[in-house]
Amino acid sequence: MDLCKGDAPTHTLVRLSHRGAPVDIRHVPLMMAQAATAGKRSRPLSRGDRECEQCLAQDGMIEDLPLVGVQIVHSDECSASYSQFLEYLQKAAAETGIDFDCEPDNPLTSTPVWRPITTSRRPTTPPTTATTRTPRYCTGGNPVLGTNDPVSSCQSNLERIRIGEAWRLIESSKRKLKKVVLAILDTGVNMKHPDLVNQFWRDPTTGSIGFNFADNNTDVTDKDGHGTWCAGIAGAETNNSIGVAGVANVQLMILKWGDGAGDRLSNALKALDYALRMGATVSSHSYRSETGSRIFEAAMAKAATTGHIAVVGAGNEAKNLDKNPVYPCSIARTIPSMLCVAASPSSTTSKAAITSWSNVGAATQIAAPGVDIYSTDRSGSYGWSYGTSASTPQVAAVAALMAALGLQGQDITDAITRSRTAGLSNKFNVPDVGELDALNAVKIALGQPTSPPRASTTPAASPGDVTA
Repeated sequence: MDLCKGDAPTHTLVRLSHRGAPVDIRHVPLMMAQAATAGKRSRPLSRGDRECEQCLAQDGMIEDLPLVGVQIVHSDECSASYSQFLEYLQKAAAETGIDFDCEPDNPLTSTPVWRPITTSRRPTTPPTTATTRTPRYCTGGNPVLGTNDPVSSCQSNLERIRIGEAWRLIESSKRKLKKVVLAILDTGVNMKHPDLVNQFWRDPTTGSIGFNFADNNTDVTDKDGHGTWCAGIAGAETNNSIGVAGVANVQLMILKWGDGAGDRLSNALKALDYALRMGATVSSHSYRSETGSRIFEAAMAKAATTGHIAVVGAGNEAKNLDKNPVYPCSIARTIPSMLCVAASPSSTTSKAAITSWSNVGAATQIAAPGVDIYSTDRSGSYGWSYGTSASTPQVAAVAALMAALGLQGQDITDAITRSRTAGLSNKFNVPDVGELDALNAVKIALGQPTSPPRASTTPAASPGDVTA
């Protein structure tokens, strides 16, 4: 993947090793001095090199993320720039034999779907905005799901993935479920939302429900709405007679890496490291960048070695990802315990297909409903929107269900991909993309034969379900 050139506006990200073992960047000046003593120095240190070494010698200048194998150099707080560190490490590699990646702290953005509008009518085309009102026609619960949450009557996406049957099968199996923590890496959450307040994980030391890496504190208040929406899709309290139903009864760890305008890759790396350190089994990532990162790919791969499952969104730009990659989605094809999720229709009567606006490629082996998805809103109410940002937490929550049933690591992603429907039609004719089937995933986890998914009863798309 290409690395961005030029000075980083904030930090410098590094990953060093020597003969396969990790190397602390703080030790590089000593390694350079030893190389000089041994006569291996080919050229003297430049002024920029000396500034790098002075920077490395200062207390608090290096932030360690050991569980993802990354170090952050706060190069905005010393005189050495990203380009100087890159040149310094190139010289160090030649003289000491270290291997390294050095990148600027590139920007990330939330997949753009959440903007309040003033109507509660169901749209006839994919909306570019989201309503924040509870629609009058969503009442009475959902008998297919077996839920008494009023807005669940409008959650056809949950019917489509057969989550109600999955819940009932788990209950009838008498299988004791493990407690699972699902990390939501997003814009934060409404911490007092009545449909979420009982679902949060708590830090055993501080009592916080996560961390705000944008502001470096425990206030994860959502000022955008995107994070609250995604959290509710995955884990809103179910059968509490209010609002919506979530896909899984999991503990939600809220990791705020930025706001709707986006933030930096370093914050996403910090959030992933925190999730691993604090015991999250699954993480949901509804953000993207068009710039590749070897460091981020290595961090995801290292997380996978611990059994962690990362579920990421494909994006909503109608791109063929095999020709126009988007990250982190496009690295999922190289990491077996990572899933990138495309969007499919939400109506149970719509043709199985990838929506016309969803990105799709070889990395997107799984799709989930992404149209008219009702969920929790940052105002404390409910609303709908669309996008792979909605598809992603549904798959992440089913992955958490697999973990609760005792599956681990790649067995979780294998169960999800084996459960999916047949290949979905899409505008780029990308093969091997199937739709999430929670019932079959649970059957696989329980060692039971799978069953055919609910048949699509009409080839036409329902309102809002614009397909390929």
